[in-house]
Amino acid sequence: MSTVAALEQPAVEVLPGAEAVCGLRIRNDGPIVESYAIEVLGDVAEFASAEPSTLSVFPGTDGYALVRFTPPRTSRVPAGDLPYAVRVMPVERPDDQVVPEGLVRILPFTETGAELTPRTSKGWRGARHEVAIDNRGNVPLQVGVGGSDPDNRLAIATRPAALTVAPGQAAFVTVAVRPRRLLWRGQPVTYPFQVLLAPEADPPVTLDGATVQTPLVPRGAGRVLAALLILLLLGAGLWWGVLRPAVRSAAREATAEQIAPVQQKAVEASAAAEKAVQAASGGGGAATQPTGGAPAPTPTAVPPGTVPDGTTPVTRRLTTSSGGGGTDTSRYTVPAGRTITLTDIFFQNPQGDDGRLDLLVDGQTLFTQSLANFRDLDYHLVSPIEMKAGAVVSLRVTCGAPGRTLAGATGGTRCREFALLGGFQRRTPTPNP
Repeated sequence: MSTVAALEQPAVEVLPGAEAVCGLRIRNDGPIVESYAIEVLGDVAEFASAEPSTLSVFPGTDGYALVRFTPPRTSRVPAGDLPYAVRVMPVERPDDQVVPEGLVRILPFTETGAELTPRTSKGWRGARHEVAIDNRGNVPLQVGVGGSDPDNRLAIATRPAALTVAPGQAAFVTVAVRPRRLLWRGQPVTYPFQVLLAPEADPPVTLDGATVQTPLVPRGAGRVLAALLILLLLGAGLWWGVLRPAVRSAAREATAEQIAPVQQKAVEASAAAEKAVQAASGGGGAATQPTGGAPAPTPTAVPPGTVPDGTTPVTRRLTTSSGGGGTDTSRYTVPAGRTITLTDIFFQNPQGDDGRLDLLVDGQTLFTQSLANFRDLDYHLVSPIEMKAGAVVSLRVTCGAPGRTLAGATGGTRCREFALLGGFQRRTPTPNP
């Protein structure tokens, strides 16, 4: 090996933002003059350089170069030991290159930045500020945060009260500021305060801020309330003095216009009725005989519950009771000499039974319903059903599963359904034999 190179210091300490150097000695044991290319290797290559970068050494002599370290003062250069190497490459004999190794120790440094936003807040009950803490150093930063005001008229709370910020990172602290007393009225009051940051390895940092407490009742509120009261009184006077009488008058006129035709018809009907009474009574209260001496017809009394055409209302209730899986039928037969007009049908399933219900007339099914679909169901027939004498109406129920037992009923194993039939009946003339 014709080339020998060695670092004068195996380890070098440097503070970011400063400079450190290390000597490099190169010996040429070859027979000719040799030129050497010098290059720094490793993570320190970004901030390290060799001076000169090329060096010529005569045979049997030593050459000398410097390795210079200038790390920037930034958090991107972490504190700690960084190994490095210097490659010494002979230009004439590249195979004889040597690579001495060394160590650079990056010293720690701290630098704290802080900002309070907003600098001035406003509110009647207090406000919130935020402190941004920047760690511009190359080691973790531990900071305590507190607040104070010179007159002790504020309650200041910081969350969190202590924190650790990583190198090159920022953290945020909430500062809640609240006046100790309410300001009911008057001028706004400004309270200055300070936020104190206490880094572990740096001098304290003080941030100045202020909060403006506004009164709970703002200025001019009394004037606004007085103006609103005056407007309210004016509106009330306008309503009671002008609008309300006009509205009532318009309402009376509109009502009179609507009921005038009705009153006219009522008067005409009353006059016609009076004339009819006078004609019937002869003007003297005694019945008069019609022309020809025949007696006057006597009005026929209408029995109670009978409509003018001679029909009477009729209702009939059908009741069924069947066990689970069984069928029960309740029937009603139209009596002789009667004709029933069926107009209304009401079905009842009070227990909530499950099964099937059929209503039949003379064996023909009129209605079929699932018991599970209703509790009370009514039909009002637009086209009534006319049933002559001898017709049979049947309520047939097939019980699937009984529902809840009715109050007062015995057992809970039977389905109970009802049908109420409503309509009118009239007498049917019986043919002579």
